[in-house]
Amino acid sequence: MDKKASRVSVRGGFSDRNGIKPENAVIQLTSFDKRTRVQLQNMISRFYCQVYANDLNWNNPYIQDFIKYVLGMVYSEAVDARKTYDDNLVLQKINNTVASDEYDDVLTLIEALVQYWDLHLKEVDGFHYYDRINGKYPDKSIFEYANYFFEREYVGYRFVGGIIVPISDSFEVQSVSEALNNKYKVVHDHIAKANRYLADRDKPDYENSIKESISAVEALSEVLTETTGREATLGRMLNKLEDNGIVVHSKIKEAFKLLYAYASNANGIRHAGDIGGPSSTFEEAKFILVACSAFINYLTALNAD
Repeated sequence: MDKKASRVSVRGGFSDRNGIKPENAVIQLTSFDKRTRVQLQNMISRFYCQVYANDLNWNNPYIQDFIKYVLGMVYSEAVDARKTYDDNLVLQKINNTVASDEYDDVLTLIEALVQYWDLHLKEVDGFHYYDRINGKYPDKSIFEYANYFFEREYVGYRFVGGIIVPISDSFEVQSVSEALNNKYKVVHDHIAKANRYLADRDKPDYENSIKESISAVEALSEVLTETTGREATLGRMLNKLEDNGIVVHSKIKEAFKLLYAYASNANGIRHAGDIGGPSSTFEEAKFILVACSAFINYLTALNAD
């Protein structure tokens, strides 16, 4: 090891804490500094060891499946199904991507790896990792562990619903994640679409993200009030909630009516593609997604009381 090339770099350490050689504390969105790239490499290395329980023999069939997935699906290279591959090859490719490639390639890679390992853990570790009956993780998921690294390294993204989205606030992540776990499938489907539209780094669709967020609240309100047809407008259904024993604080109800009115007109666009849809921004779409998720969680909790 070249000792001259090494430099102590500890977030929250003495030097950082006292402002002598401060570490980067700026949220990183479109570029990652050297320290962050190294820590993301370390994250992947740690996951690799932990997922395969340190059984890292290159002949391990699970590791061979992983290698062929990465080469064939992530890097889109021809893979010989008959061949046994050395894991050093794929691990070096991964390290090279994280060390040198554009931020979006780094995130695309990490998303693909963590999604693959989540499926692997569900299959191999079973109930200990994921409770399929109740649809939840008894402990932390690998997505949550990845979010810890993202947060520590000021990466302005988090895993929400199994995909990386440009949301970094822990409250916002929790609100959307909880809404994605709503027991009503129709609500989950709308929030999942809103989340995907927001998360698409190549072609984000903010107006349709807003539409799906509002539609999720409408869908939940239809379920809770048993309203359909022309009566199934959010404003009317909010008024009917009390008839069904769901008492929403008057100020919260009025606030959401105003939000609904905003999302239905020129900027927000409940009917995406009609009036002013293309003018919707990321900030607007994220706010609506988080606000609608929080309101869905609020109504669901009231209904459970």
